[in-house]
Amino acid sequence: MEEATRVVLVEFPKVFGIDLSITNEVVLLWLGAIVTFLLAVAACRGREAATRGRFRNLFEMLVEMVEKEVIGGNANKATRALTPFLLTMFFFILVCNLLGMVPIPGVFKAVTSNINVTAGLAIAVFALTVVAEVSHHGVLGFLGRFMPAGIPRWAGVFLVPIEIASWLVRPLSLAVRLFANMVVGHVLLFVLIGMAVASGWWIVGVLPAAAAVVMSCFELFVCFIQAMVFTLLAGLYLKEAVEGHQATH
Repeated sequence: MEEATRVVLVEFPKVFGIDLSITNEVVLLWLGAIVTFLLAVAACRGREAATRGRFRNLFEMLVEMVEKEVIGGNANKATRALTPFLLTMFFFILVCNLLGMVPIPGVFKAVTSNINVTAGLAIAVFALTVVAEVSHHGVLGFLGRFMPAGIPRWAGVFLVPIEIASWLVRPLSLAVRLFANMVVGHVLLFVLIGMAVASGWWIVGVLPAAAAVVMSCFELFVCFIQAMVFTLLAGLYLKEAVEGHQATH
């Protein structure tokens, strides 16, 4: 069993060195966006005072969990305005992660195991963070984050580059964390399934097959956790940008 590789479906010429061709991974991203939209529409259709049905209850539970863990109950109005973006990010990443669990070899894969996809998501969070901080604190307030309060000016020569580097590392850490966890989990799962299939004796293949079943269950948990961790970190960065940081207070 092999994970789907990159296949060019419609080839376009590069623009400024960027390949705009439509690949199977692009189609899976579109599919992830469509599924996320349809799930949200189905969960919100015919809303009552008290939600009914297991699907709507599950969806509402996930929404409340993200709002509680990521946004927080004491958030101000400006911070709560970020809720739709963070919820969309959470469900989109979760759906993209779960696409890799569809048992159709060579077709489906977790597109979040592609560093370009996770980097794109991280850059979107990074860009929104900059916009939010500049709009709420101004350009000077944004630049002030790189100079810790109460630090002598001469020390800023050493501290400012460190603060800038640590700030720039944020999108990199977001992208690499999600990418690495999804790659490792799926590779291990495919190895175990491959061992079970390749084994000539059924009694020898029982152990890797059983391990693959256990890993599949664990992988479902990892899909959820990684979506939650990415959204949680994104929420922390955005809350800091909106509500202020130590450097400006």
